[in-house]
Amino acid sequence: MGKIQVMSRDLANRIAAGEVIERPASVVKELIENAIDAGAKRVFIQIERAGTRLIQVRDDGCGMSEEDALLSLQPHGTSKLKDISDLDNILTLGFRGEALPSIASVSRFTLKTREKEAALGTKISYAPDGSVSGEPDGSPAGTTVEVRDLFYNTPARKKFLKSPATEEHHIEEAVLTLALGHPETGFELRIDNRVAFILAADSSLEVRIRELFGKNFAANMLKIDHRENNLHITGFVGSPGFTRPSRKEQRIFINSRAVESPAVYRGIRDGFGTLAPESGRFPPAVICLDMDPSELDVNVHPAKREVRFRSEFTVTRAVAAAVGNALRGMALPVEKEDFSSLPLSGKIPLDNILDAAMVHYHAKNDVQPTLASSVFEESKPEEDDFADSPVPVVEPLPETSVQMLDKSNDSQDFPVLQLTDRDSTQAPYAPRMNIPETPVFGGDWPETVLGVYDNTYILCSGKEGLMLIDQHAAHERILFEQIVAAAEKGNVPAQKLLLPKTLELPRSQISYLLNHQELFSGLGFDIESAGGNTILINSVPASFSDCRTPEEIVPEMLSELLERSEIRHGTADLAAAARAACKAAVKAHEAKTLPELEKLLHDLRACRQGTLCPHGRPTMITLSRLELERRFGRR
Repeated sequence: MGKIQVMSRDLANRIAAGEVIERPASVVKELIENAIDAGAKRVFIQIERAGTRLIQVRDDGCGMSEEDALLSLQPHGTSKLKDISDLDNILTLGFRGEALPSIASVSRFTLKTREKEAALGTKISYAPDGSVSGEPDGSPAGTTVEVRDLFYNTPARKKFLKSPATEEHHIEEAVLTLALGHPETGFELRIDNRVAFILAADSSLEVRIRELFGKNFAANMLKIDHRENNLHITGFVGSPGFTRPSRKEQRIFINSRAVESPAVYRGIRDGFGTLAPESGRFPPAVICLDMDPSELDVNVHPAKREVRFRSEFTVTRAVAAAVGNALRGMALPVEKEDFSSLPLSGKIPLDNILDAAMVHYHAKNDVQPTLASSVFEESKPEEDDFADSPVPVVEPLPETSVQMLDKSNDSQDFPVLQLTDRDSTQAPYAPRMNIPETPVFGGDWPETVLGVYDNTYILCSGKEGLMLIDQHAAHERILFEQIVAAAEKGNVPAQKLLLPKTLELPRSQISYLLNHQELFSGLGFDIESAGGNTILINSVPASFSDCRTPEEIVPEMLSELLERSEIRHGTADLAAAARAACKAAVKAHEAKTLPELEKLLHDLRACRQGTLCPHGRPTMITLSRLELERRFGRR
């Protein structure tokens, strides 16, 4: 007997499901795409237990006859391709006929459907042995698919699913992406009987962006409308300075299909030119390309996430031109209305009053400035505000590539590296802090701060040679250990904000934040929903009070957590604490004064493991005296 056998249909379907159905969100995506292809104007999605108990997708599309409904569960049964020539003209989201049989093979699957002109509908059931049966049913016009007990017969796949909150986030992200690509279709998503969002049909892309991401997000986006050859590029791109820490919010749609396209990503980057953000930052974008389907191949990825262009250079150049035109057409900022021009008898608009409101804080000699330090100020006060204060004003380090630090002290001799400063008129600095003589780390430790290179690396002298400390990695380690130490004691000190901060976030981030509120509370954040896309930040970790603003920290923390999606519930999650510390830490190229740098080294030396950041990168490196002499040809 031969060794080669033909697989059973059930086994083949389960193998195909491994490629098409990665997680519950994949099921939601495939079913919604079928609904859109059927011409649905409204799609209702209901989820229970992160999709493992129930996924129900109901639409008001064209529906199917009993014969078509039965054939739809046969492998490669499709109404979208008739012959091989149709592969060059694919305009539908689905076309392979793999999704429904793959989903049915790993779940308890039921399909109800009725054509609009038919008097009676059809109910299709899929049995565990792969048999399909149909019976009459009083279904409403359209199609309803119920997927229960997903992966019940493939426990290995179910075991590797993430936490329920993480899987729910992926489902929300899948629905959000399809809703962005099809603003003409209405969507309603319910998760465990909680309304995630309801989106009206027949809206514009701009309205949908505002509904999903908030008014502030939409206000910072520039409109794109560009034609070149057979390409029509529309959408929105973030204005200069409005960036995100990952490319995740650069959403690309080609003929209404959501894809990942390096050619389009390059076009966005090239379009910004000299206005391009710093490394590691990306402008958000929603880019829609309408093009001849014969110019691209969508059949290159099992989940249809990637496409290939006949000419990638043409697409990249067109996207760059579209983004560049949008940037050149930026509207000038509108000047705020002058109150003096308003009539005395008139009423001043509330927006004008709130926009003009300013709060100043002044530290007094006999009062500890706790309230002032509790607020993340938008701007630093002028020097004149401290005219009566005994606290000396510390000048920032000079804007040079390698900066000279003061080395004058009558009582001590400091071994310092002689560096040449471009500005010899720099004012002297305050005396240095003494670094503890007995460090936690027993190896070579920085002894004296010599200067700073590129506002990123602190230059110090050490016993073994010249030492360079990465200020971001060092501050990251300090914050991490402060958070973890407080979490281990069960009492993370929080700093109450005098004025709560309001922040608009995308719907998916709002949902994720509320689902993991215990984690943020454990870190020292007091965050509550203010309705819609808005949250209120009432307090922050005390260790963050001198760091970046909460409006910067919270969105980047959420982006990082959503990107990795492996946090657990609890207040002492070290990985989450490390990511939180990373987002709050001082950044590269951020100028710091000498006392701040020396305090950074002082706090770093007190850490349990000051030589590594929480992610395992080194905080410092040493160029030994032997290495320096070898480089200069002395050895």
